[in-house]
Amino acid sequence: MFLDRWNNACSPTSGRRVDALLAPVMAHPSVPHNSCRWVGYTKVWNFLDYSALSLPVTTISKDVDHAESYEPRNSLDDWNWNLYDPNSMHGHPIGLQVIGRRFEEEKMLAVAKVMEDLNNIK
Repeated sequence: MFLDRWNNACSPTSGRRVDALLAPVMAHPSVPHNSCRWVGYTKVWNFLDYSALSLPVTTISKDVDHAESYEPRNSLDDWNWNLYDPNSMHGHPIGLQVIGRRFEEEKMLAVAKVMEDLNNIK
């Protein structure tokens, strides 16, 4: 059913079909080892047997990436928020997923290459 919807999705301006999806890797930047509780942003594509990869698109900046006032919405959000420390995580990568249909690994690598070139990712 999801594939049918994706196959029917097209650009409202050009009418061309959607080749790739871009999605966050996680609801947060990289975390300390053994601190990740949920991988739902990535595992769904594995279950669907779609082509997917992740790549860093930017990094955490202790000077920019802080929230002065934040109220967690629930206990999981609170746990997640407490992992975040912009000072100790300064320079850590923030990732993005590139997702394609089954057997389109080469196309997703090409999309990632374009993203790297546009973003000057090393």
